[in-house]
Amino acid sequence: MFLKTKNLFYYILLGGLFQSCDSNKNNNKLNPISSAKLNIQIFHQVLQSGSLIETPLKNVTVFLFLTEAERTSNDNVQKTAVTNDSGKVIFNSLPDDYYYITTSHPTLGFRKTETATPNGSVSYEDIIY
Repeated sequence: MFLKTKNLFYYILLGGLFQSCDSNKNNNKLNPISSAKLNIQIFHQVLQSGSLIETPLKNVTVFLFLTEAERTSNDNVQKTAVTNDSGKVIFNSLPDDYYYITTSHPTLGFRKTETATPNGSVSYEDIIY
Protein backbone atom coordinates (compact mmCIF):
# COMPACT_ATOMS: atom_id res chain seq x y z
CA MET A 1 0.00 0.00 0.00
CA PHE A 2 2.81 2.41 0.89
CA LEU A 3 4.51 1.78 -2.49
CA LYS A 4 1.30 2.55 -4.41
CA THR A 5 0.75 5.74 -2.41
CA LYS A 6 4.36 6.79 -2.93
CA ASN A 7 4.12 6.18 -6.71
CA LEU A 8 0.84 8.06 -6.87
CA PHE A 9 2.47 10.99 -5.03
CA TYR A 10 5.35 11.11 -7.54
CA TYR A 11 2.95 10.79 -10.45
CA ILE A 12 0.91 13.76 -9.18
CA LEU A 13 4.08 15.76 -8.45
CA LEU A 14 5.56 15.13 -11.90
CA GLY A 15 2.24 15.77 -13.59
CA GLY A 16 2.04 19.15 -11.85
CA LEU A 17 5.57 20.01 -12.96
CA PHE A 18 4.86 19.11 -16.57
CA GLN A 19 1.65 21.11 -16.51
CA SER A 20 3.48 24.05 -14.95
CA CYS A 21 6.21 23.90 -17.60
CA ASP A 22 3.65 23.64 -20.37
CA SER A 23 1.65 26.64 -19.12
CA ASN A 24 4.82 28.70 -18.68
CA LYS A 25 5.82 27.87 -22.24
CA ASN A 26 2.54 29.32 -23.53
CA ASN A 27 2.29 32.32 -21.20
CA ASN A 28 5.88 33.54 -21.24
CA LYS A 29 6.58 33.91 -24.91
CA LEU A 30 10.03 35.15 -25.70
CA ASN A 31 10.04 38.64 -27.10
CA PRO A 32 12.73 39.40 -29.66
CA ILE A 33 15.30 41.96 -28.66
CA SER A 34 14.49 45.34 -30.13
CA SER A 35 17.41 46.18 -32.35
CA ALA A 36 16.34 48.76 -34.90
CA LYS A 37 17.80 52.24 -34.78
CA LEU A 38 16.35 55.49 -36.14
CA ASN A 39 18.63 58.45 -36.90
CA ILE A 40 16.83 61.72 -37.52
CA GLN A 41 18.56 64.91 -38.63
CA ILE A 42 16.74 68.21 -38.93
CA PHE A 43 17.86 71.12 -41.08
CA HIS A 44 16.75 74.70 -41.50
CA GLN A 45 16.78 75.72 -45.15
CA VAL A 46 17.26 79.39 -46.01
CA LEU A 47 17.83 81.28 -49.25
CA GLN A 48 21.15 83.09 -49.08
CA SER A 49 22.59 84.99 -52.07
CA GLY A 50 20.44 82.99 -54.47
CA SER A 51 21.43 79.61 -53.00
CA LEU A 52 19.59 77.34 -50.61
CA ILE A 53 21.67 76.78 -47.50
CA GLU A 54 20.88 74.02 -45.02
CA THR A 55 22.03 74.37 -41.44
CA PRO A 56 21.46 71.86 -38.62
CA LEU A 57 18.52 72.83 -36.43
CA LYS A 58 18.93 72.26 -32.69
CA ASN A 59 16.29 72.18 -29.94
CA VAL A 60 13.64 70.51 -32.09
CA THR A 61 11.46 68.09 -30.15
CA VAL A 62 10.84 64.79 -31.98
CA PHE A 63 7.85 62.58 -31.12
CA LEU A 64 7.33 58.97 -32.31
CA PHE A 65 3.81 57.52 -32.61
CA LEU A 66 2.67 54.05 -33.75
CA THR A 67 -0.44 55.19 -35.64
CA GLU A 68 -1.53 58.24 -37.57
CA ALA A 69 -4.61 58.53 -35.32
CA GLU A 70 -2.40 58.73 -32.22
CA ARG A 71 -0.25 61.37 -33.90
CA THR A 72 -3.33 63.37 -34.91
CA SER A 73 -4.72 63.29 -31.37
CA ASN A 74 -1.23 63.71 -29.86
CA ASP A 75 -1.87 60.62 -27.73
CA ASN A 76 0.30 57.67 -26.70
CA VAL A 77 3.75 59.02 -27.62
CA GLN A 78 6.15 56.07 -27.89
CA LYS A 79 9.41 58.02 -27.60
CA THR A 80 10.52 61.62 -27.55
CA ALA A 81 13.87 63.42 -27.78
CA VAL A 82 15.35 66.84 -28.56
CA THR A 83 17.87 67.46 -31.34
CA ASN A 84 21.44 68.31 -30.37
CA ASP A 85 23.69 71.08 -31.79
CA SER A 86 24.10 69.00 -34.98
CA GLY A 87 20.33 68.79 -35.44
CA LYS A 88 20.42 65.06 -34.70
CA VAL A 89 18.47 62.71 -32.51
CA ILE A 90 18.95 58.93 -32.35
CA PHE A 91 16.40 56.41 -31.14
CA ASN A 92 18.00 53.07 -30.20
CA SER A 93 16.49 49.67 -29.45
CA LEU A 94 13.28 50.19 -31.42
CA PRO A 95 11.03 47.26 -32.17
CA ASP A 96 10.43 46.28 -35.75
CA ASP A 97 7.68 48.77 -36.51
CA TYR A 98 6.44 51.73 -38.49
CA TYR A 99 6.52 55.18 -36.89
CA TYR A 100 4.62 58.39 -37.45
CA ILE A 101 6.86 61.32 -36.59
CA THR A 102 6.03 64.84 -35.49
CA THR A 103 8.71 67.46 -34.93
CA SER A 104 8.15 70.71 -33.09
CA HIS A 105 10.33 73.83 -33.12
CA PRO A 106 9.50 76.81 -30.86
CA THR A 107 9.42 79.37 -33.69
CA LEU A 108 9.33 77.35 -36.94
CA GLY A 109 6.36 75.14 -36.01
CA PHE A 110 5.64 71.50 -36.81
CA ARG A 111 6.59 68.94 -39.44
CA LYS A 112 5.15 65.46 -39.96
CA THR A 113 6.66 62.41 -41.63
CA GLU A 114 6.71 58.64 -41.24
CA THR A 115 9.22 55.83 -41.57
CA ALA A 116 9.74 52.10 -41.10
CA THR A 117 12.33 50.60 -38.77
CA PRO A 118 12.94 46.99 -39.87
CA ASN A 119 14.42 44.75 -37.18
CA GLY A 120 18.19 44.91 -37.02
CA SER A 121 18.39 47.90 -39.34
CA VAL A 122 19.42 51.52 -39.10
CA SER A 123 16.91 53.94 -40.66
CA TYR A 124 17.65 57.56 -41.56
CA GLU A 125 15.21 60.42 -41.84
CA ASP A 126 16.11 64.00 -42.81
CA ILE A 127 13.56 66.69 -42.07
CA ILE A 128 13.73 70.17 -43.59
CA TYR A 129 12.25 73.31 -42.03
